[in-house]
Amino acid sequence: MRKPEPNLTGILLLAVVATAVFTSCSKKMISTGISKASHDSTKSQTPIVVSHPLLIDTASTDIQKLVEPSIVDPYFNSSVKEKVVTFYRLNAFNTKWLYDNSPSALYYAAFDAMKNAAAYGLDPEDYDVDGMAAKLRTVYQPENGIQNNNKVITDLDLHFSEMFFLFTTHLAEGRIRSAANGKNVWKRTIKEYSSADVNLVLTAAIPDQLIDAIIAIQPHGEQYVRLQSALAYYRQLESQSPANLPAISVKAGIKPGERNAAIPLIRKKMSLADMKVYAMPFDSVSGVADSLSYDPDLVEGVKSFQSRHGLQSDGVIGEKTLRFMNQSFRDKAEVIALNMERMRWLPDNHGVANYISINVPEYKLRVFDDQKQTLEMKVIVGASNKPTPIFADELEHIVFSPTWTVPTSIIKEEIIPNLRKDSLYYSKKNFLFFKNDEEIDPIAEYWSDSNINPYQYRVIQNPGTDNSLGSVKFMMPNNMSVYLHDTPNHKLFAKDYRALSHGCVRLDEPAKFAEYLLRDQKGWTPERIVKAMNETTPSTIHLKKHYQVFIEYCTAWVDDNGVINFREDIYGHDKAQLKQLKPARIAATASIGN
Repeated sequence: MRKPEPNLTGILLLAVVATAVFTSCSKKMISTGISKASHDSTKSQTPIVVSHPLLIDTASTDIQKLVEPSIVDPYFNSSVKEKVVTFYRLNAFNTKWLYDNSPSALYYAAFDAMKNAAAYGLDPEDYDVDGMAAKLRTVYQPENGIQNNNKVITDLDLHFSEMFFLFTTHLAEGRIRSAANGKNVWKRTIKEYSSADVNLVLTAAIPDQLIDAIIAIQPHGEQYVRLQSALAYYRQLESQSPANLPAISVKAGIKPGERNAAIPLIRKKMSLADMKVYAMPFDSVSGVADSLSYDPDLVEGVKSFQSRHGLQSDGVIGEKTLRFMNQSFRDKAEVIALNMERMRWLPDNHGVANYISINVPEYKLRVFDDQKQTLEMKVIVGASNKPTPIFADELEHIVFSPTWTVPTSIIKEEIIPNLRKDSLYYSKKNFLFFKNDEEIDPIAEYWSDSNINPYQYRVIQNPGTDNSLGSVKFMMPNNMSVYLHDTPNHKLFAKDYRALSHGCVRLDEPAKFAEYLLRDQKGWTPERIVKAMNETTPSTIHLKKHYQVFIEYCTAWVDDNGVINFREDIYGHDKAQLKQLKPARIAATASIGN
């Protein structure tokens, strides 16, 4: 990624939290939101008394039926219930969190973690932390007149277990259960953390063991830790910034050197975002500060802002730049939290050994070998009405000089309408037309029939310079007919907004990609690859070395330079998923896009 300008928010981000992020001794604190110090200080406030676990009366309390009614998701009901039952069975149905005279040390570690759920992008309100704290203040005070105090303690212990295992389930597997957004496909396998990690949580006997277990069940990648720090940074900005800053509104784009009434507000928002003073320039003649001038210093700040939001870095403050500028710090914090959530959905083999990552909102493909990036290129992805599915697959073979079998949806939506306007439209485009498996001449077909059935037709485009797949395609088995391929129109890669395809992923440098994939297969020189890409008949080459392909949707991340990046929510996934992640608090999208 390009080297950041010196005033970028991301550099300040690492300046604020670098020590916490990148030193192993503090990683535990970041990953759990708690520390030994916070635990000990809480525990020190508890009177030193002799306490013992209480045996739960299973005759009057049916643990098998326990699940908090507010947990409405059937999967969570069964998952949390199973963990709660296993937890008590392993402890001979004794309380683990609350003893007869006081809470256990384990209680404070678990409660601190849930209380700090916001550090992971989750919400403490989901785990009834205030309600449980209020209840705890009464159960060890006999003067409050609580009858059958042991039963009250055991019931609260059970409720605490439900909330704690709901929390760890969210932390390990994600809070959102349905990632798909309408017809936009997001294939995700609900994963459970490993039995070894479950065991760590279930059998932890001391606070440090529980903290280690909470760390173990979270995503292990460095990006997750970076996002966690970025979240803390934006929450800090949210708490420090004025809440009543109005939205910036201009009728036309503001160009460098121009004067505009919106500049003072832009200057203020940019100063808050970058934690940098963008001072008003002085008029060289009058010597008076010109608050309305879009001066060079502010222009450079805006260019950096545009760069880290995936926009053209021209300094012109247009519609898209303003839309990102008008996002509040809270909005951006919620987007960061959502992208942390998405990391919990990734399969266990993500980031392991050799793989290909395609970030749809960034329009970028990257190849990794032994977890080190070895190749990067621009891509074109599906348009907003024909979105590229979000899924994982395995790249298996390459087809040089491919034919293109036109999907029925394109026959219906494009081929037939074009032929209705001009029956000669495809005569010079190297297409073959079939009706009920018999080849036909499209000129002789009656396309104006309103009842025409597109499923009767099969259309194939032969190899050639105008083939819609270009000169090569890279295949992975899936039932969505999604693959990576070349394109005859490489001019589109110069655009910043590249959601332009029918759903497949077009590559800017397909020959370079093919050369890389075939580098260990004898005889596949760059010259031979170019020759194979320009034949008149297709050829299929099976790869000896397969690569996992992860088509992802990251709208916030921290790059290797420490710069926090945001991207447009081109498919509306942020909007739909934020409503699930923060259902009580997110009424509208906190992201830029549809």
